[in-house]
Amino acid sequence: MSESSLLPTRLDSCGEQTVVLSAHALTKDFGRLRAVDHLDLAVCRGDVFGFLGPNGAGKTTTIRLIFGLLYPTTGYVQVLDHRVPDQRQEALRHLGGFVDDPTFYNNMTARRNLRLFGEMRGGVSEERITEVLELVGLAGRADSKVGSYSHGMRQRLGIALALLHRPELVILDEPTSGLDPQGMKDVRELIRELGHQGTTVFLSSHLLHEVELVCNRAAIMNKGRVVVQGPVSTLRPVSSTVKVLTADQSKARETLSSLFGAGNIREDEEYLVVQADDELVPEMVRRLVADDIDVKALVPAFDQSLEDMFLELTARSEDK
Repeated sequence: MSESSLLPTRLDSCGEQTVVLSAHALTKDFGRLRAVDHLDLAVCRGDVFGFLGPNGAGKTTTIRLIFGLLYPTTGYVQVLDHRVPDQRQEALRHLGGFVDDPTFYNNMTARRNLRLFGEMRGGVSEERITEVLELVGLAGRADSKVGSYSHGMRQRLGIALALLHRPELVILDEPTSGLDPQGMKDVRELIRELGHQGTTVFLSSHLLHEVELVCNRAAIMNKGRVVVQGPVSTLRPVSSTVKVLTADQSKARETLSSLFGAGNIREDEEYLVVQADDELVPEMVRRLVADDIDVKALVPAFDQSLEDMFLELTARSEDK
């Protein structure tokens, strides 16, 4: 992968599409800690945009800055034509979503919770409340108290609340966090359906597989900086990389380091990951066999996932 392909996408990357959300040199310091560091990104109308990064990368701080819950040290967010924090109230009219886990009144029904929160923003029709409850699959439990809801049902109710006033952009912070596999699948399918309906979604997640399944564009963040952003299809590794599993990984690493250089070898669970051009792979296998190392498996680059890209990019950003 060339160095140029690792640069963040320009803010005009939406082309003729409307930029719904953008960040411009957005920076947030907490004392000596820089949580968000000159962040630039652009979310286009109709995107299901994945905001990826390990825990502590600065994702939630960024979302708090987008909602105007924190004041930036420098830079700004723009939601359509409104800057945050200067025009926060105007910007919030176009936003829906939640930070961390959504909070509701446990002694009230889902319907009553939505009615109450709707009234806080100028009122909402009963028809719309029913519509969003049906959309998130809670119509059958609309009149049950939220205290009886599972965690997954609360997450879906949070998405219903985010959609209540038909916002231009829905922001979801780790919406599958703490869910069982079925709950994660349900929420992913809901997000995918929102995208199919044309809703713009900004999805914060540390789950790479989740982003691959539901997002069309993504940004990878590490230590407060966006490492790369663009279409998810282009974020897969394009360099010739193979995973190698042998009977003696320690000895294999020595052999492969002598052939490709130690800097081109890293570990991924039980595998060794090797940066190697396609024409060098046969030589790699011959060298391992010559050193009496049994080769158990080779996984070519096209079988790798966005996770390999994520690990590679974050490792590079930490080395800088």
